[in-house]
Amino acid sequence: GIIATLHADFNEAVKKDQVLATLDPTPFEAQVAQTRAQLQRTRVAALDAQAKLRRQQALFQAELASEDQLDSAKAVFDQAQAQVAELEASLERAETNQRYSVIRSPIDGVVVSRDYDVGQTVAASFQAPTLFTIAEDLTKMQVQADVDQSDISRVASHQPARFTVDAYPEE
Repeated sequence: GIIATLHADFNEAVKKDQVLATLDPTPFEAQVAQTRAQLQRTRVAALDAQAKLRRQQALFQAELASEDQLDSAKAVFDQAQAQVAELEASLERAETNQRYSVIRSPIDGVVVSRDYDVGQTVAASFQAPTLFTIAEDLTKMQVQADVDQSDISRVASHQPARFTVDAYPEE
């Protein structure tokens, strides 16, 4: 879907289940509404098939209908019930997709990166895309740094260090 809103950004503290972003809900809502309508139509057809089956059973018991007619009515009813079950599953899937259009934080932590902006399309094929990277505890963060060969001899374990980051040159 398309990112509609962002509620968290780089360096922000977030809580578990906090809304981080929302996808445009329009296609998800449309899919849910369409599937509900199909399900309702199919339920009506199943009720009709059930009524016809009951009539065929009564006619068969009165020896006014053939076994073939009864079998056909039973097959139509069974098929209608299967379609209802199929559409109930489709509705559940559509509602799940709609719930997934609200992106929530899985943990308490700090947003260390955000890879999408409002208006960008997020597409998940075989892997879920990374929208946000959240660090749970920055005090346990490990930094990998390149140190020049001539300087490494002066570095000792547990020695205090000063460093700069290109994004914050004055800090």
